[in-house]
Amino acid sequence: MLSLTPAGRALLGKQRGGVSPLALFAKAATQRIDIVGIGDSNQVLSGFGWDHGFQYAMSRYFPMYATGLLSQNENNGSGSGVGYLYSRAAAGVIGAVSGAPVDLGKYLNKGSGALFPAYYTYVADGNIVGSNSLIGLVLSPNCLIDNGGALDFDLHWGSFDSGAGTFRPYVRLGQSPFTTLAVAAVPLSSNTGAFAMQRTTLSIAADPTRADKQVEFKPLRTASDGITGPYFSTYMRASNPARPNGFSYHTLEYRGGQPARTMAYDIQQASNETLTHYFAEVRRLQGPIKCVIIMVNSGLNDRNETQASVGPAAVADGDSPEAFVDNCTAIVQRIQAIWTLNGWSQDELHFVFMVSHPQSDPDDAELESYRSAILAYAATLSQGYAIDLAAKITSAQMLALGYYASAGTDKNHMTQAGYEGMGLLAVTA
Repeated sequence: MLSLTPAGRALLGKQRGGVSPLALFAKAATQRIDIVGIGDSNQVLSGFGWDHGFQYAMSRYFPMYATGLLSQNENNGSGSGVGYLYSRAAAGVIGAVSGAPVDLGKYLNKGSGALFPAYYTYVADGNIVGSNSLIGLVLSPNCLIDNGGALDFDLHWGSFDSGAGTFRPYVRLGQSPFTTLAVAAVPLSSNTGAFAMQRTTLSIAADPTRADKQVEFKPLRTASDGITGPYFSTYMRASNPARPNGFSYHTLEYRGGQPARTMAYDIQQASNETLTHYFAEVRRLQGPIKCVIIMVNSGLNDRNETQASVGPAAVADGDSPEAFVDNCTAIVQRIQAIWTLNGWSQDELHFVFMVSHPQSDPDDAELESYRSAILAYAATLSQGYAIDLAAKITSAQMLALGYYASAGTDKNHMTQAGYEGMGLLAVTA
C-alpha cells in the first residue's frame, strides 16, 4: 500500500498506467541487488532527490542490506550529501581532493569529465588530520540496515611505497557515552611497500539496544589517533551480513543543470580503473547471484542541448529524441565495456531509463518525444526497461499532492514528499 493520505490515494487511483521493471526490483525479496543512480539535479537535491526517494520507496517493501558507497569528500566537500538515514560525517574537505600519486589517483580519476559527486581523500606525506576531526560514515538512529544488528564497516584505502603514514579505523556509538564498538588493534601503516587499493573491515556484534542510536565509522580514533599522511581513501560502506536479500542504492553521477550528454561524457572519460573499482565494490557483497541496476533519469535539460550526442550515432541535432537515445546508448555501452573488461557476466547488468517527471498536462513536445523514444530504445536491449512517469501521474495530481518544489516557480524539482511519492510510483508500478 502506498503510504499516502486517503486524498492522495484517491488522486493516484486515476493514474493512466505505464511501464516499470517491477519484477526486477522485486528480486530484492530473494537476493541482494544494487541500484546505481545517474541523473541531473533531481538525483540529489538538498540532501534528498531520487537518491532519497528510491531508497525510501524500496525500503517500504524490501530490507536494506547495505549503505551505498560514500566518499568522505563528496561534492568537493560542500553541500548536503547522498544517503537515506546514513551520510558522510560532515561537509568540508578532509585533506585534499587532488595531488595524489597517479598510481592511486587512477582509482577515482575523472579524466577530462567531471564525474560527480565522489572525490577521493588525500593527505600528503607528513600532514596530519587531527583526532577530533569530523570524518567518516554516520548511521542515523534507526538506519534501515539495523544499527542494532551485527554490522560490517568497510574502508577502501590506498597503500603507498614510502612514508610513515598511519591511521586507525574505529566504530563508536555516536552519542553519549560514545562507547567504542570496534577499533583496529593498532594504528595501520599506509606504507606497504607498493601502491595498491586495500580494504579494511571492522565488525561489530549485534546489540538490539543500539537500534535507535547513532553509530559512527571513522578512519581515525576520536581524541586518540589522528591520521598522519600519506593517506588515501575512496569509499566507505556499512553492511548487514545477516541479510541474504535486500537492496543497496548508490549515486554514481548527478549533474545539476546538465543533460544526458554530460552524464554520458563524464562516464566515458572516467578511467577504467575508476569504474572498475567502483562497480567491483557495488557488486562485491551480493554473493554468487548478482543483479546491478543502472537507473538513468534525464530529460529536462536535454531540451536545451545544442552539441552533438556522444554515442555511436553522434547525432548533430543535440536536443532531438535521437540524440537523447544516443547519449543513453553511450552510457550503456561504457558500462557494458567495464563488465567486459573485467570478465563479469552481462546477465547481471540491467538498465532502467526514466524521463523527467511531468511538468504540465500535456507535457511539451520534446519531453513527450524523449519518453516515446526511450521506451522504444529500452525494448531493443535484452535487459532494458523504461518507467514512464507521465503515464502514472499527471501534473495536476502532482500539484494537488504538493510534490513540486514550488507550484508557481519551480516544477523542475520536487519536495521530499514528491521524491518519496514518485519513488513509490516507480518501484510499485
